[in-house]
Amino acid sequence: MSFSVSANMRSFPLSNLLGTKDSAPLQPKTAEEEFLEIAQKSPLERLRDKILEDMKMSEADVAGMTPEDRQVVEDEIKRRMMEALQASADTGKVVDKAA
Repeated sequence: MSFSVSANMRSFPLSNLLGTKDSAPLQPKTAEEEFLEIAQKSPLERLRDKILEDMKMSEADVAGMTPEDRQVVEDEIKRRMMEALQASADTGKVVDKAA
């Protein structure tokens, strides 16, 4: 017997969450696994994750949006990434305020 749950017009079997007689339930990630997951991401991927976290969204939320809504979110992410990159480029510059 298989159950499924629909979320944002997508379905996935509950057995993925609960485990089946052939597999164990999902275990929480260890600190090492979490660290390795983060360490394997590029700086831009980590920045995108941080921006999504600030927006209280996940990649799954973005993926489930209509194309129009997704474009709005992607544009906001791009804007925030550009701001962050510009701010980091400006760090350490000497500015002549005498002019």
